[in-house]
Amino acid sequence: MEHLYAVVDYGSSALKVVYSRELNDTPKYFTMQPEIIEVSADAVKGYRKNFSSDPARHAFVGTNDRYYAVGELAQDVFRSTLNLTEPKSNNAIGRTLAAITVAAQLAQINVGKKFRLFLSCLLPAGELVDRDILEDNLREAFKNFDTPMGRLQINLKYFNCHPEGGGLAIFYEEHCDLADRQLGVIMMGHRNSSCFVVQNKIYRRLRSTDLGFATIVNDIQIATSAYKDKKITAAVATYLSQEDDKAPLIKMLLRNNPIAREQELDKLLKAIDLSTRKFWNSFVQWLAIQLPLDEVVFGGGVAELFKIEMLDYLSGKLPNLPNKNCPAIYLHGGLEYPEN
Repeated sequence: MEHLYAVVDYGSSALKVVYSRELNDTPKYFTMQPEIIEVSADAVKGYRKNFSSDPARHAFVGTNDRYYAVGELAQDVFRSTLNLTEPKSNNAIGRTLAAITVAAQLAQINVGKKFRLFLSCLLPAGELVDRDILEDNLREAFKNFDTPMGRLQINLKYFNCHPEGGGLAIFYEEHCDLADRQLGVIMMGHRNSSCFVVQNKIYRRLRSTDLGFATIVNDIQIATSAYKDKKITAAVATYLSQEDDKAPLIKMLLRNNPIAREQELDKLLKAIDLSTRKFWNSFVQWLAIQLPLDEVVFGGGVAELFKIEMLDYLSGKLPNLPNKNCPAIYLHGGLEYPEN
């Protein structure tokens, strides 16, 4: 019987999957759009034949006689709208089934009737309490479900669920001597932000808030007009990460008249400034409740945009490291990502 090892991150900006056929193989990865929507069985029939050419673009699953399009199929064909207010665990079953189906296809597993799956997944810290329910539902769903590859039966041999940021915490612990000090792990994402404490290798004080990059985008849309979610999210994120390079914003302007475009850009810049300051003020008010901490690791895509503000805020609120004259505050836990 063949094996598949996989890790699934239910990100609201992208569904991210790392996988390998054997434990010692070099892991591979892919991303999918996060959208998911219920559809009729007849509506997805035609996408079985296209699956092998680009599985991430033609993913659907059928379980308990209900069918769901996932990823680009959900977004582009069935016009799915991402609900950023519901728990990620709400749609974790359909997303996981689709992600594992795509991974099995990309790994060229001869699925036959059944293969063994070793699975880990990530949830916001505040949703980790639901991991047992998620595991039970996944085990039931994996027994028999429909996919573009036909019906699959998967033997879930191993399951684990970590809080978002758990990997950074493990990396940090392996490279730093924490002793019995409290490590705070702060994750800033598109849909939400989370914080938890690691002390003596135990997760504690797991908390999440709805404050994420989507909060900024929503406030900008309220103050402006006609910008679509995906387009404005990408443009504003690029603008903020490239030290105020206005080119990404100019590309998305909707007016044709030069004077009107200047006015539109000025209004957009003011909305971005106001919304980012509003977000940060709300975020640090929430973060203050999570203190005191001894050391901090922070990460997530949004953390890159607020790293200076985070350092300024935390510098006077953490004790200095033993035998040093500075506190420990690490973006991504000190992990350096490759350029690509």
